[in-house]
Amino acid sequence: MLILVWAVMAAAGLYLAYFIWMHSSRMSGRDADALIVLGFKCEGDSLHPLLKDRLDTALYLFEKHSYHTVILSGGAVASVLSEAEIMKRYLARNGMPESRIRLETLSRNTVQNMVNCGIMMAEEGLSTCLVVSNSFHIRRMKYITDSLGMKAMFYASRRPLFVLYQWGMTWQEIKAFRLTLPWLKKVAQMEKREMMGKR
Repeated sequence: MLILVWAVMAAAGLYLAYFIWMHSSRMSGRDADALIVLGFKCEGDSLHPLLKDRLDTALYLFEKHSYHTVILSGGAVASVLSEAEIMKRYLARNGMPESRIRLETLSRNTVQNMVNCGIMMAEEGLSTCLVVSNSFHIRRMKYITDSLGMKAMFYASRRPLFVLYQWGMTWQEIKAFRLTLPWLKKVAQMEKREMMGKR
C-alpha cells in the first residue's frame, strides 16, 4: 500500500513539474513587424474562452506596442466561418482598425498556421513576428517556428485561474506534439513553400 501511495505521489509530482514547465516558457511583449493571433475551434461560430483570451491579449498588445500588420490565422475547423473571420469580427467590435488586419483562412493546425503566416509575411516584406496564443501552446509553437526558420517571439496571458483552466489542454499537448512532427517533415520535403490547408 505504501508503495502505491509513493507511486501516486511521484506521478502527481511529475505531472505538476510538466505543467509548470509548459506554462513557464519565455515570452516577450514588444514591437514586431507582424502580430499573429492563432485560431482555436469555434463551434457554432462562437468564441471559445481560450480564443477570446488570445484576442483580448492581442488587443492589449496592439495598444501598447507597434505592429505593421495583424494576421489572424485559422480555417473553418469546427465552424461555418473561418476562425480568422470570427476573430476579425471580435477585434473590430473592440476597436482594432480593420485596415490593419489580414486574414489567413486555410490552415487547420499549428504547422499550417505558421507556414501560411510566414508566406504572408514574406509577401509584405515583414521579417519579425510576435505570435499570440495560450501559455500551454508556446513551447510547441517555438519548436515549430524554429524548425521553419522563422524569427518569432511569443506572448500569452498568464492569469493564474485561466492557466489552471488550461489543465486539460496542457496534457493534450503531448499528443499534439507527436502529430506535429509529420507535418514538419512534409514541409521540409516541399521544394517551395505553398499555402497549406483546406481551400
